[in-house]
Amino acid sequence: MGKKKILVTFIESGFGHITSARAISDSLKKKYGDVYDIEDCDIMKDNEKTVTFEKFLTRQTQATNKIHGYGFMIFAVMEAFGGEKFLEFTHKTIFKSFVDATVEAFSEHKPDCIVSTHYFITFCAVEYKRTRDPNCVVVTYNPDNNVHPWWDNRDGIFITNNIFATREAVRKRSFSTKDCKTVNFTARQDIIGCTETKKTLREKYGIDENEFCVVVADGGYALGKCKSVVNSLCRTHKRITIVAVAGKNEKLYAYFMKKKHKENVTLIPLSFTENIFEFYKLADLFITKAGPNSVLDSVFVGTPVLIDYYPHPIEKATKRLFVDKYKCGEYISSPYFIRKRVEELIDDRSPLITYAENTAKFRKDCNGADEIADIINKTLRRKDDL
Repeated sequence: MGKKKILVTFIESGFGHITSARAISDSLKKKYGDVYDIEDCDIMKDNEKTVTFEKFLTRQTQATNKIHGYGFMIFAVMEAFGGEKFLEFTHKTIFKSFVDATVEAFSEHKPDCIVSTHYFITFCAVEYKRTRDPNCVVVTYNPDNNVHPWWDNRDGIFITNNIFATREAVRKRSFSTKDCKTVNFTARQDIIGCTETKKTLREKYGIDENEFCVVVADGGYALGKCKSVVNSLCRTHKRITIVAVAGKNEKLYAYFMKKKHKENVTLIPLSFTENIFEFYKLADLFITKAGPNSVLDSVFVGTPVLIDYYPHPIEKATKRLFVDKYKCGEYISSPYFIRKRVEELIDDRSPLITYAENTAKFRKDCNGADEIADIINKTLRRKDDL
């Protein structure tokens, strides 16, 4: 009898789902690579149908970032029409062909366990279990800081990264208490293994160690306030280094490359990079929309956040958790007032010291991805004992 196969699924719908899946895969391979056959799988690239739907999901994510109010409207509709029941109805009618194609893709891999970080993959995994392999174990890690209405509560283990989300899953989304687990936040091995200091990273990238440095980003697609915030900061009379992260937005990257600015401003345009956490770590402040994984990465490396935008309830929950509850930074929506606040912080960095101290609560040595790997192992071993 060969090793059981664990299929860790990747899907592009924003980049947070990929980041979380990578962290889980890293931990599974580190802890149980000799026990299981662990396969990383871009499941939505398996056939023409799945590719089409992944592109649709990506466009929807981009629209929520770009069109003000669109994200809140979409989630309001999902709530109004019954949440998970609406998910099941639409995905067995309107989106049925895409679900069938994804289930078929699972059949090609023949997994004993499917690991998901996205609602669509979870739904398809449950359908695969119900129609193809009743012995398959479905494990979902929700990388968000709340539980939105389209998570499938019919089967499988559902894992969240904070107790408030777990309570929401049970009390509001009707998940089974026994199937809900709470772990610490997940961290990728490259972040855990980063031993470089703020000083050495500034030397590495040629940034003055004494100059105030901000990183401005806006998710992988940079479709929110990144451009307007950078433009506002470039008007300051204070000495500042601005790392402007355009991500995969080539048009915005070209704009930053050509942008003229004052002599007191150092502007460093940055396209999509895997080691973006190094820039978070060398910065005094990270200015971003409330993407759960971007904010978490910054907190893990000890850099305070200034959140400028949350396009839907998921990211509003991130702002509530990290700014309002854990006090790791601030929320300011106006680019003008962001510049004014940054100028205040350049003159008095004491608030940033307090925020940085609060980030220390998030310990990388208590990695939620390791806990998820243990949960998967325990579940598979329990099935063997039955």
